[in-house]
This record gives sequence, C-alpha cells and structure tokens, in this order.
Amino acid sequence: MSSRKIALLLSLGALTLTPILSRSTEAQQVSPQPGFVGITKAAVAGCPNIGWRVVRHDDGTVTGLAYYADASGASSIKGTYDKSGKFDLQLTSTMGKGPEGTVVGQRSKTGGLVADLKGDGCANSHLTIRGVPNIGSSMGGA
Repeated sequence: MSSRKIALLLSLGALTLTPILSRSTEAQQVSPQPGFVGITKAAVAGCPNIGWRVVRHDDGTVTGLAYYADASGASSIKGTYDKSGKFDLQLTSTMGKGPEGTVVGQRSKTGGLVADLKGDGCANSHLTIRGVPNIGSSMGGA
C-alpha cells in the first residue's frame, strides 16, 4: 500500500474518532442516580435466579431491567415510588421470555428493597436487594 493511501486512511480514522475523543468533560459527567442492584433466588423449583438493576428518579418514577440469570429473557421495569419508600413496579418482557409481573414493596431500614414479585411461572420470588448510592458508576460508589 502506498504511503499516500496510508496517510489518507489515518486521516479518515482521526476524523472518525475526533467527535468521540473531543467530548467535553461536562458532557461525560452524569448526576448520581440512586438505585438498586441485586440477584434474587428463584422461589419456584427449577427456575433461574432473577437479576435486577433499578433506578429511582427525582420525579417519583422507577425504571430498570430484570433478567433471568440463565439468559433466557430480560424485561423492562417501570413504576413509581412514594416518599415513604413504598413502590409498585411492572415488569414487561422485552427479550426472550423475560420475567413478567408486578412487584410491590418497601424500602428497608438498611436502605435496600424488600418486595414480592408476583407473576406467571418463574416470575415469583421474594426480593431483598441492596441499595446503591450511584447506579451510574461501575461498582455503585459515589
């Protein structure tokens, strides 16, 4: 390959990466978002455990995802919580046969969640999930 072609390819590569590398620090900073991360043991024999990643928003809404630990399905989570820490969530399958049902619960004294998932088949379990001060960080730290 000629040096001219190599120079052209390098220039094109630099142009492609410029928007990614030149993002301002302000654009990359995300406000801490309190949330919950955990995995709950299956309450139904032969069913996979359920993983959870849930975020609380300032407007009283909750969003997130739930998934079966065997990767057989994933679901979106939408719901609400109130100032006392009570919440109602709805799980809707979005991939495969994700868990579907309703979660009703309360924030615990230790800052985690205590709730029950009621749904069909494997989507039934008692939840105890730990709180995370900043769900946007890799390990949940502030």
